[in-house]
Amino acid sequence: MRQLEIGLIGAGLIARLHLAAWISVGASVRVYSKDGRAAELAREFGAKAVDSLGEALDGADAVDICTPTGSHHEIAMTAIAAGVGVVCEKPLSADTAEAEEIVTAAERASVRLYPAHDIRFAPAFARLHELVAAGRLGAGAVARFDVAAYHPRPWAGHASARSGGILTDQMLHGVDIAYWIFGEVVRVFAHYQGEIAAPAPEGAVAVGTAVLTHASGALSQIVSRWTATPEPPIRVAYHVSGTGGTVVYDSEQPQEIRVIGGSAGAFGFVGETPFASEIREFAQAFMGGPEPRLGPRDALAAVRITQAAAESAWTGRAVELPVKEAA
Repeated sequence: MRQLEIGLIGAGLIARLHLAAWISVGASVRVYSKDGRAAELAREFGAKAVDSLGEALDGADAVDICTPTGSHHEIAMTAIAAGVGVVCEKPLSADTAEAEEIVTAAERASVRLYPAHDIRFAPAFARLHELVAAGRLGAGAVARFDVAAYHPRPWAGHASARSGGILTDQMLHGVDIAYWIFGEVVRVFAHYQGEIAAPAPEGAVAVGTAVLTHASGALSQIVSRWTATPEPPIRVAYHVSGTGGTVVYDSEQPQEIRVIGGSAGAFGFVGETPFASEIREFAQAFMGGPEPRLGPRDALAAVRITQAAAESAWTGRAVELPVKEAA
């Protein structure tokens, strides 16, 4: 079997996680980053650093975009024009029109485009999807999804009429899970607390809350927090109820391995990481295998919903969404 050639764009935390995952599936990776950190990251993992986006794309099967959101559109469109497949960290774009342009261009060029929504690949969320899809929780579903994480990315910014801050960045994790499990969203009502609105709760930089009404009749509440301290680096949780029962998960609870004592280190997961699972599915698809559990239309749906959340929070009114045909 031939070796996949991957151009990794970016050299930050997410790029590091993606690079480790690509190496684990046997890919050959060349790293490019405008900030000058590519050589150090590539050297650590035995990859190759290159000096331009063109070099990263030349002969690549796919480009993996792990850069700030505002750069996604340009890089993705350049890759698609070159006939190179695209993996893109969330969100595909902070702007719905840009996201639509990327998806349309990929479809017209028959270029594979995979959004990196890693929470879908976490075992607890994959199991929830299985339970709901099998009808195990019955009807009348009401759900809450929580995501809290340290906010070390100043480029993400705070909420504004255009960007939405946390509403269009971190909230996408919960939005994507709600969309994946309960289907199309027809109404969004959201609220933002942070520097330019009401003060955020103690210990948080910003909090975004959205209530999603699904075409199926399910209701989902998404709560996202950017925290001021790096511990824990990320926390995810859900509480989902239907007529057939309730399922609850919290990554801070004892389901996960815990180690006492700094010299022993700490385990944030059991088994394979979501990043490894995600990249493995993408790699198999690029090699002609089955399609992964999400695709470009999922990325576009998530951007539409988070943009509606930003609009709702900014105007104080609910936003109605037309039902879009799922991929």
